Amino acid sequence: MRPFRICASAAVLAAFLGGVVAPWAASGAQADAQAFDLKSGQELTFAVKIADGKVTVGPPRASKLGAAQPKDGEITIGLDRIKGEFYNQITVTEKTPQPVDFLVTGLNGGTKIDETEICGRLDAPLTARIGSVPWRFKLNGFAVGKGTPCQ
Repeated sequence: MRPFRICASAAVLAAFLGGVVAPWAASGAQADAQAFDLKSGQELTFAVKIADGKVTVGPPRASKLGAAQPKDGEITIGLDRIKGEFYNQITVTEKTPQPVDFLVTGLNGGTKIDETEICGRLDAPLTARIGSVPWRFKLNGFAVGKGTPCQ
C-alpha cells in the first residue's frame, strides 16, 4: 500500500500562498506605515496631508519633550509620565487645516494594555491620559476629525 502524497509543484504552492498572504501582508504594512512608537519623555512631530477625506502622515522627527513646535501642516505629540501616578500625559498640538483624530495604544509585546482616542482640535493644545504600565505606545489610526468631542 502506497502512502498518500500531495503532488503540487512549488510554483502552484507559491501562487496559492501569495494569493492568501500577500493582501494581508500589504494591508498590515500600509497600516504600520501610518503608525509610530512614542516613548515617555519624548515627542514626535510629523507632517500631515489631508486629501479626499484621508489623512497621510509623514515620517516623524523625535525630540525631547517640550522642545518642538509644529509648523503649519504638522502635529506634535508628547508623552510625559505623571509623577506619583500610573499614568502618562499626552499633549497634542495641531497646526493642520482640519482636526486629526488618532489612537494612542499602550502595548506589552503584542498585547493591548490601554488605549486612548484623541479627538483633534485646532484652537489650543489638548491633553489626555493613558496608563503608564505598557512597554511601548503606538500612535495609529489617523483620520480626519469627526467634529465631536471624545467621550
